[in-house]
Amino acid sequence: RLRDFQFAREKRRRKYGRAKPWGILGLYDHLSGVKIDVEWAEDAAWRRTHRQPYLTWCDFEATKNEGFNRPFFTFLTVSSCTAMMFTSIFVNGWKFEPLSVNPMVGPSAET
Repeated sequence: RLRDFQFAREKRRRKYGRAKPWGILGLYDHLSGVKIDVEWAEDAAWRRTHRQPYLTWCDFEATKNEGFNRPFFTFLTVSSCTAMMFTSIFVNGWKFEPLSVNPMVGPSAET
């Protein structure tokens, strides 16, 4: 399975390249790539034990893109946090607390 994982990782890197974003987006990109590689390796191991032909990388990606494979919870959480941030800034009269009070640059704790 490790060999299948390494093969999947190399195939994905050849197709998408090695450039990665920095920060939390880079971490998310790395972890989602590892997840896809592990899933392909598991699928390859299952097909090997059941004497089924392997899926090509393009066919595997096509099956992963079908259905409900979007991070809707993440989208909802980020959207609600952003909306609440703007709501609290609006309630505070579009003013920020001084940096000596709130070094994270935001509204007061009362709002």
